[in-house]
Amino acid sequence: MKRIGYLAAVSCIISVLLSACSFGPDPKAVVSKYLDNYYHGNYDKAYELLSTRDKAVKSQQEFSDEFNAVAGFAKALAGKITFVVKDVKVTGDRSLATVDITAPDFSSAMGEVMGLAMKSAFGGGKPDDKEIEKIISEKMKDKNLPTITRTEQYDLVKDKDGWRIYMGWENEKKIKALKAEAEKLENQKKFVDAKAKYAEVQGLSSRDEAAPKKIKELDEKIAKYKEKQAYFPNIEVKGVNISKGYFGDVGVFGEVKNKGDKSLKSVEITTYCLDKDGKVVFEKPYHPVLISEYSFSMRDNGPLKPNYSRQFGCKLNDAPSDWSGKVRVEVTDLEFE
Repeated sequence: MKRIGYLAAVSCIISVLLSACSFGPDPKAVVSKYLDNYYHGNYDKAYELLSTRDKAVKSQQEFSDEFNAVAGFAKALAGKITFVVKDVKVTGDRSLATVDITAPDFSSAMGEVMGLAMKSAFGGGKPDDKEIEKIISEKMKDKNLPTITRTEQYDLVKDKDGWRIYMGWENEKKIKALKAEAEKLENQKKFVDAKAKYAEVQGLSSRDEAAPKKIKELDEKIAKYKEKQAYFPNIEVKGVNISKGYFGDVGVFGEVKNKGDKSLKSVEITTYCLDKDGKVVFEKPYHPVLISEYSFSMRDNGPLKPNYSRQFGCKLNDAPSDWSGKVRVEVTDLEFE
């Protein structure tokens, strides 16, 4: 019995070891090796550590060519960037590595580099790699050159050859489409829906730097917009009618009245054009109240004070052919004085 137990234990240990070997180095080691090659300019070796799904989207040559386009800059920085893998979270066949990356702060040199790039662009050529490398190398001689540290995250997946970096290139088109939808929703003041789109982007790529920034920005807009929305019922839109202006242009006309207790320096209304079934087929924002130093208009550009009214007229010549001639006009934004 003891011998059977011993053999079972040995078998279990061998099984665990074989399982570990089958997936090669752990995620932390793979991320470290990838970044070490990447920041030393060994792009071919870095490419080897990418997932099969990423390699199916972008070839090794395409991957290397992206860096060859800025060869002078990359060569000057080779070996000058350090990193620390702070944390690795493993969930089944996926893991997420958080990395602190420290690099020289070349903000003072960027003016020279951009000047060189502009000069080359107007000359019909591309920036001289050796000249860029020379500028960066000169800056590197400064012992007091400051550094800047940023935190990045890397996704990894268990591939056929073990843990591999997952860049998510297969999702690039979807991410681009989601961002376009988010931008449209943001312009429509649908900030909550726009935030949801950026959350989807984060789910597809933890390395997208724009998504978390936009989510934070939208959180602020959501809070601010709620305060504005609370005042919307105080803006009465009345006398709405469709008619022609002085020059025969079809438009929507009416009046807005401030029935609240705050002065407003901006009021935005949106006219929704409806089809025969009452569905929106077109929309157009307009500011009957707008205080701006750039406003050149004969209409009153002063604030809309409490109990004051302001007439408005907005052209609708660009409404589509399926517009029935009916509209719905709503207050969609405002700014307090």
